[in-house]
Amino acid sequence: MMSKDVWGKLNDLVSLTKKDDDPECIVALKYFKDIGWVGVKNRDRNYKPTVRIRQSFKGGIERLYLWDDKTRYTEGLNEHGMSILSSAIAVKTDEKEGKGKKRKDFYSPDGKKIRTALLEKTVENAIDVLVDKKISGHTAIFDKDRAFILESSHNEDNEYKYETVEVSKSKNAVRTNHGILLPWAGYQPDGNDWEQKARESSEVRLEKVLKSIKGIDDPHRMLDCISDTKDKNPQLNPLRLDDPESDALKTTGQLMIIPSELTLYYRPIWCDVEFDFDKINSPSTNIYFQILSSREIMKRFE
Repeated sequence: MMSKDVWGKLNDLVSLTKKDDDPECIVALKYFKDIGWVGVKNRDRNYKPTVRIRQSFKGGIERLYLWDDKTRYTEGLNEHGMSILSSAIAVKTDEKEGKGKKRKDFYSPDGKKIRTALLEKTVENAIDVLVDKKISGHTAIFDKDRAFILESSHNEDNEYKYETVEVSKSKNAVRTNHGILLPWAGYQPDGNDWEQKARESSEVRLEKVLKSIKGIDDPHRMLDCISDTKDKNPQLNPLRLDDPESDALKTTGQLMIIPSELTLYYRPIWCDVEFDFDKINSPSTNIYFQILSSREIMKRFE
């Protein structure tokens, strides 16, 4: 098990990361017959966020998305079912830049890039926007019929690199915090002690979720697949229920998007949530928001 000292150093470095604004998350995609692609995410932070569910009609396109008040980070879907979820790749150069500096609040550049891409009608056009704006991380771009993973980062020479792959309907996709298409990106297995432990966490969480979603046939069970808390070390679980008083990364909430239903689901875990349910789900809107109970998960704290 990783020592508290090593975890503390890791979380300090993650909190200081500049380019990767949504650290240490999990994103998973699966295709279901007669339903289409479904995407889920655990959003992990080392602070308790206030998130808002926001609706926008900018450019004649209805969008519905989660908004983090602290960073303005955003992800969600639009009225065409075009959906975006993202997980950071922790870049070593970013972490080095953060050493010795006091953490400051900042507005997420990637959040703005995602909001802009959500104005597009197709996944292909959204990918073009995200690449043009040089988004960083594992970004899932999907609708009912097609799903892509855009993996992108700046290398040690600050050169922007990216790869995209379309996910086969017969396959599942899971991303955590190390490079797959860009093996040099993210936590490395040959790094120092804390980076090796971070890589271990990233790999273990990925494998647990891949194994869990393999046999399910109900899209709503996707959230169950990212809710494992069986390991005694919370940082090795897909769902991190760690000490609320510590600086350790904790799962603040879970998202699920079902494009064929034009629905954004959110399960709050360690956060405050604000939304106008009647306004968002009025008869004049095309996209629906559903908040999910966290009662069963919160019982695990007992």
